[in-house]
Amino acid sequence: MEKRKIRTLIVLITSVFAFSIVGSRPLIPLYANTLGATNFLVGIIVALFSFFPLFISVKLGRVVDKKGVKKLLCLGLLFGAVSLIIPFFINNLTGLIISQIIAGTAQIIYIVAMQSYAGGFADREYYINLFSISIAIGSFLGPLFSGFISDIYSYTIALMIGGVLLLLVIPLVSLFKEHEIRLESEEEDKLENFNMFSMFKLKSLQYAFLVSVLVLFAKDTYIAFFPLLASEHGINNSIIGLIISLNAAAGILIRLMLPFLLAHMSRRIIINMSILISGLIFLLHPLVSSTTLSAVLFFVDFMASGSGMAAHWQS
Repeated sequence: MEKRKIRTLIVLITSVFAFSIVGSRPLIPLYANTLGATNFLVGIIVALFSFFPLFISVKLGRVVDKKGVKKLLCLGLLFGAVSLIIPFFINNLTGLIISQIIAGTAQIIYIVAMQSYAGGFADREYYINLFSISIAIGSFLGPLFSGFISDIYSYTIALMIGGVLLLLVIPLVSLFKEHEIRLESEEEDKLENFNMFSMFKLKSLQYAFLVSVLVLFAKDTYIAFFPLLASEHGINNSIIGLIISLNAAAGILIRLMLPFLLAHMSRRIIINMSILISGLIFLLHPLVSSTTLSAVLFFVDFMASGSGMAAHWQS
């Protein structure tokens, strides 16, 4: 009974978090565009989402171990809620920039904390997969909902609804039970003296870093500019949200296909092919004005990049 409750909480809270934060991301470039932002500034705003996580992600795991998972989960949810409510009260580019900085910080805090919690169980793989599926559920429903609401009402209303949902699930975090985590003094010293940039000197990590950069570059470029491209072709926010929701569907499908792919080819081939296919699709997108064809290309691209990233994570 206790395990069922924990599983339900992980699915519910994580799905709501992904629904709100991931669901808001396709709206950001469109909202910024209506506020008068240039394409260059749109790129900067989208990039700010990942700016602070770059510096805090490495040490965040140790903070989770010291402060406890529940405090960090609540902090991630609170930051996420604040980030989505800010544009309703500060309806300009300054408010949007502040919102994205806080949203990116919220996402890395929540993901690290929940992954740490899921990894603390004896059957850790099951709970980590449950966490991944919950992200996929929220990532599928979020853009669909936010695109629909922004068409009917406004961008700020769509964002604020996501923020309110995050506030509502914060009390549920108290139902989790903390794992007992204690770092040995030697391990603490290693983490204390850990230098993130020293990782780049390791040849074994250089390829991994390059793959991650290329795949995430492709995904974030789509998030930043695909909605603008689609809007120029007369596609409304609801359809844009539907197309982007295919990202999550592609992610679920590739998880089912990956064992078959790995049985027939090496990880390196899968990763390299995924990058090549993704690049080719990037070249095709500006030539496409059909909504249906855009949706197909978008789906294939996330299948390709998703397979590359999944194969990379399992290496």
